[in-house]
Amino acid sequence: VGILGLFQSFADLLKLIVKYKFVFFQNRSMLSWGGVYFLVFISCGYCVLFSVYHLGVSCEFLILWFLVLTSLVSYCLLAIGWGSYNKFVLLSCIRSAFSS
Repeated sequence: VGILGLFQSFADLLKLIVKYKFVFFQNRSMLSWGGVYFLVFISCGYCVLFSVYHLGVSCEFLILWFLVLTSLVSYCLLAIGWGSYNKFVLLSCIRSAFSS
């Protein structure tokens, strides 16, 4: 595997993202994209949370915010699984949501 082999994963990602979808059957896909965007939002929340912790800002409910963000990840994974058109993606998202 050389340098060109590294681009294969990006090509597979583009192939999965850029597909022709019908307008009326796109609701499930929008649920999946909403889960992905919410995961990005949660990761930004983790960055803010850890930066507040490392700066030494006194916050009484820091561990509570960490637990809230961690519990929201499972809902995002379930939304991605329910919004997918593949049963294997659904099963793997359910398994990872219940294990987190």
